[in-house]
Amino acid sequence: MQKYLKSPAAQLLSKSGALKEHLSGFSERLEQQLMAEEVTNAIEAKEVLICEAGTGTGKTLGYLAPIFLSSKKSIVSTATKALQDQLYHRDIPVLNNSISSSKSIALLKGRQNYLCIYRMNKSFGDPRLDVPSQLLLGHTSEWAGQTVTGDLDELKILKDGSNIRPFITSTAENCLGADCPDFSDCHVVKARKEATAADVVVVNHHLLFADIELKESGFAELLPDADIVVLDEAHKVPDVASLFFSRSISARQISLFCQDCKHAVQKEAPDMVVLNSELERLEQCQRTLRAEIKSKSSRLTWETQRTNVGLNQKVDDVGNLLRVVSGQLEIAEERGIELANCYERAINLKERWTVFENDVTPDHVHWIELTQHNFTFFDTPINVAKEFSSLVEKSDTSWIMTSATLAVKGDFSYFKNYLGLQAAKECFLESPFDYKEQALLYLPGLEVAPNDSDYEKRLVEAALPVLEASKGRAFILFTSYRSLNATAAIMRDLNQYPLLVQGEAPRNQILKSFHSTPNAVLLGTSSFWEGVDVRGQQLSLVIIDKLPFMPPTDPVIEARINRLAEKGENAFEKIQIPHAVTVLKQGAGRLIRDCNDRGVLMIADNRIETRDYGEIFLRSLPAMRLTNDIEDVQIFFDS
Repeated sequence: MQKYLKSPAAQLLSKSGALKEHLSGFSERLEQQLMAEEVTNAIEAKEVLICEAGTGTGKTLGYLAPIFLSSKKSIVSTATKALQDQLYHRDIPVLNNSISSSKSIALLKGRQNYLCIYRMNKSFGDPRLDVPSQLLLGHTSEWAGQTVTGDLDELKILKDGSNIRPFITSTAENCLGADCPDFSDCHVVKARKEATAADVVVVNHHLLFADIELKESGFAELLPDADIVVLDEAHKVPDVASLFFSRSISARQISLFCQDCKHAVQKEAPDMVVLNSELERLEQCQRTLRAEIKSKSSRLTWETQRTNVGLNQKVDDVGNLLRVVSGQLEIAEERGIELANCYERAINLKERWTVFENDVTPDHVHWIELTQHNFTFFDTPINVAKEFSSLVEKSDTSWIMTSATLAVKGDFSYFKNYLGLQAAKECFLESPFDYKEQALLYLPGLEVAPNDSDYEKRLVEAALPVLEASKGRAFILFTSYRSLNATAAIMRDLNQYPLLVQGEAPRNQILKSFHSTPNAVLLGTSSFWEGVDVRGQQLSLVIIDKLPFMPPTDPVIEARINRLAEKGENAFEKIQIPHAVTVLKQGAGRLIRDCNDRGVLMIADNRIETRDYGEIFLRSLPAMRLTNDIEDVQIFFDS
């Protein structure tokens, strides 16, 4: 024990450390000090450390303390913008003040979060914007004259889904770079320069991997070469890595390309009538291609569409039109900077489209993601272990990956194998909360299987007495919108407490209503399983409808399952159970957020008791009392 307390980072986090004077409500946590020691060792040895730190460990300060006591440059990456802002505006300033650090800190977001002055100015009078949008554009212009950072989060009247966002921000494709007349005032360039000069840069996973992708492609680097990379909320890394090691192209990208090209032609080459005509044909062709994809699924393999003659013809037509437009733009590129940019985009789109005209490459899967009006074609590696491990090995950097949910029964194999990090050091720290006193696990033992047509009805019947005991104050978490909507329909007539249903209002608004509405019951899907922090009595019950297994029909999952089957391995044990355990731990983690919290976790799915694999789920959850008796639940709340 003493060796941990001798570590400078651990000492800083002790009851005699300097942090105590600067952090309200500070309490010494052994687990946090142990984490700080492990992170310190990994930094000094330039190792990869995978650390599960249970809820309440204080993992943020557990990795920040060693970073700020080192002399090395660091990147701290999170999964969400909310945690990114929390780190930069709250956690880091507290730590900085406590040790009087002179480290420079930068917050860097994706370019879609920054105002593009050039695109804003050219959007005035754009016929695609209605009167309210033009008025909002005017307010944005007034703010543009005052802002220093250009961070659109400063502009409170601009909502995330505002239709003027594409008109006032740039993308990697349409950015004019050094040719832009407003380049010297570019907020993205300024933010990147500040990040390059900073000792600590706070980013998110999507931005970090986008930068990795650019470096691998030989383009300019966005972030400094760091000595330390911390991946907080690291359970999200496999999905993000899979996305960024994929190649993709969407109908929306093609549509925006066509619109930008037509505006560029009108401005810089109005005599090129044929080019305009071909752009119209391309835009129309991609629209009709979406109509050719006949499927009720939102994600499907390209292989299932091979027999669709009409779709295959449309794919060929789009490819041919991209080649024609590219040829026309090659002629036009000397007419102006916007047409030159359009030509570069055309080449890029043409090359990406060619991937989907050809047969799939070995160890990859071609698949399609569908929304009502959009489609995206993906070419995804079945396993990203080779790409990710190669990246880590070449970086000569200390990698710290941490989350509250990385292990299955204390075993990190699933996470390590997915990313090819078999040699990484491990650190497993249980939550300092007293779950045996603070929480109760209730398994009602429903007599119907999760796929039974009466399942939602039985779920409500089992949940109502628990809700009565808790007086509402509950999250009910679902694995699908179908189950959520079916349950909500039943509960409206039977439930006596205020009901908040995801989809009936924006997520943040629903969460705000839950905080301010006594005895509320919130029904939510995946976005409420994690990243939600409700402390105190307002949330005293979490009900989970089913064990969160991935659908085996998901194209990438199906390809991984098939690959393991070819090797004679059990994909259910290797992939589906570990993933479901990780997600379940996230959902269960909503319940106890503070040392004074008390509550009940109810898991309705009877497979947790009737199937052999149920023990894996139970042993992966924090150790808490377990009951099948509703009276125990009532006694728990009465006490």
